[in-house]
Amino acid sequence: MTTADHKTTLLDWFHYWELTRPQAVYLSQPTADGVTDYTWAEVGDQARRMAGHLKSLKFPPRSHIGLLSKNCAHWIIADLAIWMAGHVSVPLYPTLNAATAGHVLEHGEVRLLFVGKLEAPEWEAVRGGIPDDLPQIGLPLAPRTLQAPCWDQITPRARVLKTAPRRKPGEMATLIYTSGSTGHPKGVMISFAAMLASPEGWGQVIPTTPEDRMLSYLPLAHAAERAVVEAASLRNGFRVYFADTLASFVDDLRRARPTIFLSVPRLWTRFYQGIQQKLPASRQRLLFRTPVVGGIVKRKLLHELGLDYTRHAITGAAPLPPGIVEWYREIGLDLLEGYGMSE
Repeated sequence: MTTADHKTTLLDWFHYWELTRPQAVYLSQPTADGVTDYTWAEVGDQARRMAGHLKSLKFPPRSHIGLLSKNCAHWIIADLAIWMAGHVSVPLYPTLNAATAGHVLEHGEVRLLFVGKLEAPEWEAVRGGIPDDLPQIGLPLAPRTLQAPCWDQITPRARVLKTAPRRKPGEMATLIYTSGSTGHPKGVMISFAAMLASPEGWGQVIPTTPEDRMLSYLPLAHAAERAVVEAASLRNGFRVYFADTLASFVDDLRRARPTIFLSVPRLWTRFYQGIQQKLPASRQRLLFRTPVVGGIVKRKLLHELGLDYTRHAITGAAPLPPGIVEWYREIGLDLLEGYGMSE
């Protein structure tokens, strides 16, 4: 059993939540039929089954396993399975073209590729870069045209890993590829210790508990979403909701009512401009000057955005104009600017 004194990796923390909060919902995934919730126990069962299958393939220890998918519950479940099986995950951006995907798969020495949630045009754009002899497994939301064994076929009959596998902090957990803005994408080797250090570090600034909620929609293949959403949820045991499509984003956000929200300047600016169109700045200034009315209006604005429960909001990846930052703080959103590097 993983105890409070011996949790040295995110996998250790996952086992802790799996044991102590088995029936609490961890992941909430929108589907065509509504929303599917996965408890910590259900995530553990599925991850252990897929880990058992991966071990049956007899890959050498610490083999590299690819993950090509938009954000979804099974992205994280597959990541856990890869770690449980003793391997290293290699995420690929879902918007890659065939040539770049082929480079990452070859350079990253990927032995098997999980293919998940992708729109048909995205899949058609990337599939030509996947070697014909590379084994693939389709996650539950994989493209219909994917010709590979699927998760739901494999896991029911797979051998479940009963013991809680441990990974050493110094082992490589994941190989994150940069966007390739300067030549070919570069693979950044991230250890289990580094993945745990990230949420423990920013947790000193933003205290987080199992009662928190986040919405995952920025690419999990990127270091920021991986650290702030996946790593932090595994470390702190909170619930993660997923966005379905761009069209449904506002509804997904309102469903999640996140207590912590990470976004990029483009979206913060879009939210801001949308409010300015509905409620001009001159009208805002007048309303905000009246204490009682101003408080009501500010709460309504945050409710309209789906951020009325948000305790901490984070922006990063590019500068956000100071005036917009101050506006969010004026209406009651504690907007913080973050900076980080994959390297």
